[in-house]
Amino acid sequence: MGLYAEFLVSGVAIAGGLIGYAVAYVAWLHRDHPAAKPFAKMTFFAGTWGLLFGALVFVSDPGRARAVFAAIGVASVFAPAYFTEFVVVYTGHEEWLTPRRHRLLLAWFGGLGVVGLLDLVAGIFYESVTFVTANGLTLPVAQRTALSFAIIALVYLPLLFAFGLLIRFLVSGRNVYRKQTAVILAAALVGLAGNVLFQAGVSPHPGLDTTPIFYAVEAVVILLALFYYELLDIEPLAPDVVLREIQDPVVVLDDDGSVIEYNPAAESLFSAETNPVGYHAEYVLPGLLDAAREGEEYATAWTDAGTATDGGAAQVFDVSAAPIRDQYDRQRGEVIVLRDITVQKQRERTLEKLQSASQRFLGADSRDAVAEIAVETADEVLGYPYSGIMLYDETEDVLRPASFADPLADAFAETSERPSNPVIEPDQSDIWTVFESGEPRLGEPIEVSDDRELPVDIGGSILLPLGDHGVLGISDDESHEGFTGDDRRFANILATATENALDRVDKEERLREKQELLEQRKEQLEFFNSVLRHDLLNGMMVIQGNVELLADHVDEEGAAYLSTVEDWSNDITTLAEKVRSVTRTITDERNVELGPVDLGAPIRRKADKLASAHDAVTVRIDVPENTTVLGDDLVPEVVENVLWNAVEHNDSDEPEVIVTTRRTGDRVQVRIADNGPGIPDEIKETVFEERVTGDDSGSVGFGLYFVCVMMDLYGGDAWFEDRQPWTVRADGAADADTRPEGAVAVLEFRTPDAA
Repeated sequence: MGLYAEFLVSGVAIAGGLIGYAVAYVAWLHRDHPAAKPFAKMTFFAGTWGLLFGALVFVSDPGRARAVFAAIGVASVFAPAYFTEFVVVYTGHEEWLTPRRHRLLLAWFGGLGVVGLLDLVAGIFYESVTFVTANGLTLPVAQRTALSFAIIALVYLPLLFAFGLLIRFLVSGRNVYRKQTAVILAAALVGLAGNVLFQAGVSPHPGLDTTPIFYAVEAVVILLALFYYELLDIEPLAPDVVLREIQDPVVVLDDDGSVIEYNPAAESLFSAETNPVGYHAEYVLPGLLDAAREGEEYATAWTDAGTATDGGAAQVFDVSAAPIRDQYDRQRGEVIVLRDITVQKQRERTLEKLQSASQRFLGADSRDAVAEIAVETADEVLGYPYSGIMLYDETEDVLRPASFADPLADAFAETSERPSNPVIEPDQSDIWTVFESGEPRLGEPIEVSDDRELPVDIGGSILLPLGDHGVLGISDDESHEGFTGDDRRFANILATATENALDRVDKEERLREKQELLEQRKEQLEFFNSVLRHDLLNGMMVIQGNVELLADHVDEEGAAYLSTVEDWSNDITTLAEKVRSVTRTITDERNVELGPVDLGAPIRRKADKLASAHDAVTVRIDVPENTTVLGDDLVPEVVENVLWNAVEHNDSDEPEVIVTTRRTGDRVQVRIADNGPGIPDEIKETVFEERVTGDDSGSVGFGLYFVCVMMDLYGGDAWFEDRQPWTVRADGAADADTRPEGAVAVLEFRTPDAA
């Protein structure tokens, strides 16, 4: 039985030691909290104590047993040391452990540990070590000296202090961890009891020290208490410190809703004539409880003097409430924290008003309407009495009043010596300086020239440029104490919105003017189209009919002149038809209906027509079948105009026109190359414009303008390039000549699938 008992004692001691190490590890994982580190160190030394005692059971040599006793002495000293530190931190007195006091505490216990180690050579603690068998168990027993009991007393002194702190914290009325503290105190008393019983000789064997086993139980219980009650997540703080130091108003209520305490920040909420303690919250702060329960904002209109005013600005608070519970989990009251969001709410309301002004700006159709909205908003948002906008008059080179706030307008109207509608000329005022420089002027009074005087006394002004439009001014009276940062920010926002609104109004006005001009030109085009359709074409039909009648009545010499008349009349008729087609297309209010148009057959027909009219011209076509583009029935006319242009301006002895197509993505290029003189670079960009011609024929340049107009309608483009001739070297390779020879007209159409 002896060996079995020894194994049992050793196993229990070692198990207790391992449990101590495990608890130390778990606590160390949470070392970000101040209480975790001393608790981990305490359980580490307690675990070491258990492991050493487990090893001591099997030591049979007195010298080795004495060495183990010395090591146990060190562990048994530092475990209480860190328990004391843990209690100080746990009870919320970490500030007591200054670096100097912390060093003194460790030096106290460290000195006792060094004395224990000296026992190996001096025999301070133990006179001798003997092996005693009792109740079937053989263990080494150290015979203590009188000094050893004095050392034990020195260890117990800090322990008694720690237990006193725990008891005081337990009975404190402000301890919200009462049940947790009770568990920790009970567990610590278990560990202490184990050591007291051993020191008093109450043990089955005089060498059986059960203290490390009791320490293991204590460590596990404290660990469970700490994690179950989340000590390592919530650091206990003295509520009076919180109430005193917190900047937000805090009101503490009992379970009946009566005020029992409040912090200095909450004093301004109550009437100065009434002490709120003992009164129901609804009496001293009407609506507070409802706001707390509903999660709504709370507003009060008490002034600093403690009297309610109808015109005073109310404070607005964000309310949060937390219940106060006792050790039986019964709600005994609640803590209400009010976060002042008055400035935030004022900013929100101001931004809402500025946003509303932006919406109103969208409905303004004139510069004066924009100015009126801006001044009304400045008066409503910032509340300063004198605000206004002066807009630039480009004709007179002056700034004219567009809108003034009522106090400023009335001041000008009541002063007969000054005009009610003053203007600012260059260099007459700071207002002009701000307009001309584009730099704002913030805070300074407005300065004017010597020959001018303002009808009101101004203490400070914000002058903000409105781009090229004018200046926004916001001014206070002589009692002005300075503009806030919010004043400047909101004024800048308003100025930016006003400038954007004025930009929009100017653009819309220009668009209206352009629209009116377009309508006027449309009417003119419709009139000219009517003239072409009736008068000109009818007249040309008469001319052509008479030419046919005269053909049989003129001689050979006259026939040549008659032929010229016939050619010109045909050309004029053709031109009139084209002009009529273009004007009809441009003035049609309906969208031009575009669809797939095959290029192959129309280009060949137009090329044949060109070749039959000019015997000397060579026309070559390389257009694949089923080459379709997006257009209408005038596409062939567009191509024909470019074909005729390539021939009419060709001075080559053997005129040549080559028509090819090239597809690039969703575009098809029709490339019409000629071997004529080319087009100078300086007119390549303008040759498609109205009334531009490349020769001295007297033509108005309608053909290429017609091409440009129609290509725009098709969503395409048209341009000219230089045609590069190719020469063949002796080795058979081709080189591009650097000199252009002819021109290439490029018509770029969209494909039908790009529509």
